Amino acid sequence: MRELRRRDLLLVALTFAAGSVDAVALLRLDVFTAVMTGNIVLLGLAIGQGAFVNALRSVVALVAYAVGVVVGARIVGAVAIETHWSPKVTRALAVEWALQAAFFVGWLVSGARPDGATAGTLIAFSGVAMGIQAATARALAPGMSTTYVTGTLTGLLSELSALGSVSGDLFRRASIVIALAVGAVAGALALTLAPLFAPAIPLVVVGAVVLVAATRFR
Repeated sequence: MRELRRRDLLLVALTFAAGSVDAVALLRLDVFTAVMTGNIVLLGLAIGQGAFVNALRSVVALVAYAVGVVVGARIVGAVAIETHWSPKVTRALAVEWALQAAFFVGWLVSGARPDGATAGTLIAFSGVAMGIQAATARALAPGMSTTYVTGTLTGLLSELSALGSVSGDLFRRASIVIALAVGAVAGALALTLAPLFAPAIPLVVVGAVVLVAATRFR
């Protein structure tokens, strides 16, 4: 039971990181790199308005995310239902952290104002990282996505409307939804107050998750 709670807390932390990532990506790169539903909408809007640079950025984000999902799924493989964590999950998240670090370095080099090929490269780094995270979370807990929460929100509201007994799933789902929103707030505030270090938020959070997973799950 303790390992299950620890797993859920780590997934909430990853969701917070994803919210921060998308805040930075949307406000400075004009795309989502974690929430692909929103990114598909942005792609359609860009094409409809003839904003082909933005459309290209959305395509890069989609392709990078797809690559990340494939890579993450290959690293993690199948996780047994009775297993709350796996060393392969930690390895996949370590790869994500490395990509977040590469994004941060590129961000620093660009002076927090990436454009052109630099912006495209950063979108690719972030998209692959988020795809890995999404695949990893899905392998651990199919009902607790850390990057897209429409289904989580639907489940939460459906359970609330049932007016019956409240299960532990309600609290898990609520935590995921809140974490995504709070992460986005943190990312937006960081861009306003210290834009050069805004990408450090997900970098630190994912690094902490990898450290806890490596030391607490055997």
